[in-house]
Amino acid sequence: MTTLIFIENVLGSGQMVKLTEDFGDYSVTRDLKPGENVRLVVSPFKSISVEETPLSAIVAAANEAGRVTGFPAPRALARRCG
Repeated sequence: MTTLIFIENVLGSGQMVKLTEDFGDYSVTRDLKPGENVRLVVSPFKSISVEETPLSAIVAAANEAGRVTGFPAPRALARRCG
């Protein structure tokens, strides 16, 4: 039996969500920025873990490394604004 789940990181959250899908010895990690969403299929052979990371911690780590990285505008805003 499989189940489809929908995970959304709301636009004003101020958090980055880290998703990790484990398939036995193989794992896939992806980050959801505020405003992004994903649909995942869950089965008995796969596990999913979700972690939140404050965006301020990511910016602080980038500043310590001597570089500042910005996030692109969410796709929903890009469609509305240009």
